[in-house]
Amino acid sequence: MRVIKRDGRKVEFDKDKIVQAVLKAFSEVDGELTSEAKRKATNITNYIEGLQKPLKVEEIQDIVEEQLMTGKRKDVAKVFILYRNERTKTREKNMQLMKDISEKLQASNVQNQNANVDEKSFGGRVGEASDAVLKKYALDNCVSEMAKNNHLNNEIYIHDLNSYAVGSHNCLSIPFDKLLLNGFNTRQTDVRPAQSVSTAFQLIAVIFQLQSLNQFGGVSATHLDWTMVPYVRKSFYKHFKDGLKYVEESNYLNYETMEGYSIENDGFKFHKKAYQYAIDKTEKEVYQAVEGMYHNLNTLQSRSGNQLPFTSINYGTCTEPEGRMVTRALLEISIKGIGKLHKTSIFPCGIFQCMNGVNRKPEDPNYDLYRLALRSTAQRLYPNYANVDWSGNEGYDKNDPKTYFSTMGKCKCSPCKTD
Repeated sequence: MRVIKRDGRKVEFDKDKIVQAVLKAFSEVDGELTSEAKRKATNITNYIEGLQKPLKVEEIQDIVEEQLMTGKRKDVAKVFILYRNERTKTREKNMQLMKDISEKLQASNVQNQNANVDEKSFGGRVGEASDAVLKKYALDNCVSEMAKNNHLNNEIYIHDLNSYAVGSHNCLSIPFDKLLLNGFNTRQTDVRPAQSVSTAFQLIAVIFQLQSLNQFGGVSATHLDWTMVPYVRKSFYKHFKDGLKYVEESNYLNYETMEGYSIENDGFKFHKKAYQYAIDKTEKEVYQAVEGMYHNLNTLQSRSGNQLPFTSINYGTCTEPEGRMVTRALLEISIKGIGKLHKTSIFPCGIFQCMNGVNRKPEDPNYDLYRLALRSTAQRLYPNYANVDWSGNEGYDKNDPKTYFSTMGKCKCSPCKTD
């Protein structure tokens, strides 16, 4: 006798499967295997074999149900029916899961739910297929039935459900001040402290990428303009020394004690030619360093080549000349766009931090940068805006940018669920 499987294959009838299913139902009711159970199982299999025609799996199960219901043991029939229904539900879930996995692997229904994920790429397809399994696991094993149903019915969306079961953290701010000052270790080597603004901005991109490889979600810099002040000064000081040597041809050697001073210090300005040379070179270096960061963050791949690091940078409150120089460069390059075609930069997400007395009114020192930010937002995607003076940030120290309110940016690409 032949059996027609659900996938259309034809195989020999294995009566042992029917015997075991019937015995399991009897055993669950009676608590033991009785002679009645064995006799009933044998009678049912003999009846099926006696039909001598190909049967579908579902037809065989229907016959088992009918044979059990015709006897006195309706209780056993009920157990068999319930068991069959549970197996059907499990099978249908698995079939749907395999359908979802196949869809992701073949990229037949690309949604690009996150702006930094290319679902058609090799890593994107592998990642999306893996996510389908992880999401199902999380729904079936990690959340309540109510939460599961709410998610499936689109009443409440569980963000990053694919990483729920693993427990990996999501979306954080990186302590760039500390990492650039002290250096840091990677898996392969150690990285020395930054000694120039160009190196510092290169390391910003590197750190963003390294951290994104070890988590899911975005990474953020909380006050990039303040962070870069000492490195702008380091670069300025190097250029100033070159200006003294090659422009003024001065033998003045008492400038070592001025390292780390503001670029507007009168001691620098006394040497007019060297000072102007250093300012011009520093502005150019800052601009190129920022431009390099924008290009890096829009081209560096992470997570198996399917993603760009989802990065955000907060800025706009630093009134030091070095910080203002950085903020201006960030905004000017945002307006200019990146690459030969001057495309709008998707990353980093810029967040301009609005602060009373700093950039809100025409008389404020950074109001000109605020106006430049508005122009950038009007022409490009960014920056977004964050109100440092909101009630939840009450009591912040104006002299300590680490106490300022900062946030992750929201990508305005559609559709995008990462924030």
